[in-house]
Amino acid sequence: MDIDTLKKTIQDFFQENTLTIVGSGLSLSEGIPGMKELSVELTAKVPLLLSDASDISVWNKIDSDLSANVGLEQALHNTEPSPYIEDCIRKITAKFIGSAETKVLLDIIQRGKVLRFTEYLHHFNIRNNGLVVVTTNYDRLIEYACEYNNIRVDTLFIGRFLAHFEPEQSRYSFCQNIVKRPGKKPEAVFAPKVTILKPHGCLSWHMVNGEPYSIPNYPFDDCLIITPGVNKYKEGYSNPFDAHRTRANLEIDCAQRYIIIGYGFGDDHLETHLIKQLECGKPALILTYALSQKAKELVKRCKYVTAIIHDGANGSILITASGETQFRDVNLWDLQAMLREVF
Repeated sequence: MDIDTLKKTIQDFFQENTLTIVGSGLSLSEGIPGMKELSVELTAKVPLLLSDASDISVWNKIDSDLSANVGLEQALHNTEPSPYIEDCIRKITAKFIGSAETKVLLDIIQRGKVLRFTEYLHHFNIRNNGLVVVTTNYDRLIEYACEYNNIRVDTLFIGRFLAHFEPEQSRYSFCQNIVKRPGKKPEAVFAPKVTILKPHGCLSWHMVNGEPYSIPNYPFDDCLIITPGVNKYKEGYSNPFDAHRTRANLEIDCAQRYIIIGYGFGDDHLETHLIKQLECGKPALILTYALSQKAKELVKRCKYVTAIIHDGANGSILITASGETQFRDVNLWDLQAMLREVF
């Protein structure tokens, strides 16, 4: 495939009924720490919170793996943390990610920073059912990007400051008009919006009197997020995680094509549905710094998946089922650079 054909292939994804899937790679590019940085933070702070001998013993095993460069997800699979350690991990993670997110928000407000996803949204005609984004990230950068573009956001909550979780009713809060035509029933007209589905939780989500709420300005300590490890699959079957996961899987099944940004293909919550759709021939564009081995194998067996990764220098490598092509000095794996190169 030559560069002009590749650019045309990319452009064809930017249309209605394209589902966007966002992983930590996109947030990392905006200044949100990734798993490596989080591992360092946990290694420094978890031991300070432990006093029980059994907890210390369990953490020492996890810490040993992390010191040996075992990834955080794998380390927490190798040694299951106690409920107390898991709670410590959740609170430290929330504060760590939240602090970085606050800096990004200040950069947007005070220094005019334009997020990559802000530019991304410019290339869609958002109408009818809107654009759907599924993300495993806890941060709210996608929400910021939408509202920076004056696009409304549906997270399945209704309200702003103490927003109730209403997954069946939230869409009606975007009704902006009722059209009455002679001889026909009145028809609701909805504002353009982006629906953001977060099966791993969000820094805004909190449990109040046993009910989930979205509270944007509440301290991060007790936010509802699912941290890495074996227990994330158990926690994913309670609300609001379950409703977001179920809706995300439905959107994956219904989408005509996918743009997958900075996602490492390491989450069974989503991939049972996603991989099935890709193997059935639905087209996907993957943009990421590097592909995991699992993702490489997926691309090789799916004819209509196009993956673009970093080439280790100033260019990109295109990977498809038919082989690999290097494009020197053409950066297409980074969302921002790709948009400026292609459009």
